[in-house]
Amino acid sequence: MTTTDMTAMRTAIEAGRTTPAALVERAIERAETVNPRLNFIAWSTFERARAQASEPRTGPLAGIPTLIKDMLPEKGVPASWGAAALRDFIAPEDAPYTRAIADAGPISIARSAMPELGLNVVTESPLVGPTRNPWSLDHTPGGSSGGAAAAVAAGVVPIAHGSDGLGSIRHGAAPCGLVGLKPSRGRNIGDEALRSIADLNVNGCVSRTVRDTAAWLEATQTRAANAAFAPVSLVIEPIDTPLRIHAYSTIMRSGAAPDASVSRVFAETIDLLGKCGHKIADGRLPFDGPQAIHTLNDITEGMFARRLGALCDLIGIQIAPEDLEHRSATLIDAGNRIDDAQFGAAWQRMETIVAAYLDQLNRIDIWMTPTFGAETVRIGVFGPDVAWPDQADHLVDYAGYCWIDNFSGTPSISLPMGFSDNGLPVGVQFATRPGGEALLLALAYQLEAAVEWERRTPPIWVGE
Repeated sequence: MTTTDMTAMRTAIEAGRTTPAALVERAIERAETVNPRLNFIAWSTFERARAQASEPRTGPLAGIPTLIKDMLPEKGVPASWGAAALRDFIAPEDAPYTRAIADAGPISIARSAMPELGLNVVTESPLVGPTRNPWSLDHTPGGSSGGAAAAVAAGVVPIAHGSDGLGSIRHGAAPCGLVGLKPSRGRNIGDEALRSIADLNVNGCVSRTVRDTAAWLEATQTRAANAAFAPVSLVIEPIDTPLRIHAYSTIMRSGAAPDASVSRVFAETIDLLGKCGHKIADGRLPFDGPQAIHTLNDITEGMFARRLGALCDLIGIQIAPEDLEHRSATLIDAGNRIDDAQFGAAWQRMETIVAAYLDQLNRIDIWMTPTFGAETVRIGVFGPDVAWPDQADHLVDYAGYCWIDNFSGTPSISLPMGFSDNGLPVGVQFATRPGGEALLLALAYQLEAAVEWERRTPPIWVGE
């Protein structure tokens, strides 16, 4: 097992072999070494991190260096959501999940880069510029949690906060060879009241090992009386019973197969699962794929145009379309053409889609798909200067597997199951019924033991 994961660091602290101050200082040194090439920092908080590391720290993850994504408010720190128009906004208060992280004990050394306002599968914005993948500087680390993923993949920190509104934790983990768990809706501190299919966004982390992701989830979940689920106990063992798994890889909009590398890794994963004793069957999409993608696009465009105003009202800064990158401005323009009747009809269709998906999950244990439909894209393919209408179909074909779990509130995990023919990580995604994170983590432990992905390091690596 790697010596640079969070669990090993905690063991070293408890044994007196290191200190939080030493770990934080080393993480800052690593960040300063590789950030000029990877560009994963939106805002550094080095001095604050040093001060926190010098004080007594409590919590199950106490003293571990991490990053917080630049959309989770931290009191007194910039929160720009990747937008140049918000570069001067300083968060007046901590978000509930920020407090959850603080109570668990990690120390954030920086705010991780993200695309403008979070709605992209790459991390490129006018605020920071393109964030790059430590496996290949010509390629994206994904998004919108790409800054977090690049830092963890390069060994700067063992684990980092991410958020997931239509796949962003998983979309960061897969291109960087990481574990990315999207928790169930209502699982986390701050999410106790979330019950609607419109409550898409959840918080979590990206890490190199399953045990780190399991520990982060256990430490930051809600234990409130009104929570949607009973707390998950710390998962430490692999699954030891056969699961009913349905595997689906067809691209929903077009009906095409994913690219050759993705298809190969997906088939290899199915073979491995069979050898582990699981029962694998070809999955049938429980709803009409092209209609579902049309519905998704209506909601994505309409929601982005409407929620921008709500964000502006929340933070007290008004943003005009001309203040945004070309991609965002053209997305807002598309959303403004979707009237309230069309927007409402799309949500009604989505209710039916979600019901069909949940009904299928009641009859199986795991729904399995690729995380992406193709090898990780190069920088610029979905960049800020590309108009939304010119990239929409390509983007949804590339990244059109993850979104359903945000609408349905189901947990889903992307695992680094292999590599493309060009040596880039390829992720495979596993989803299950609401509240089923323990099952996903137990399966992930089993696959991790077989694949040993924690031993793989990218060409740009500063870990130990």
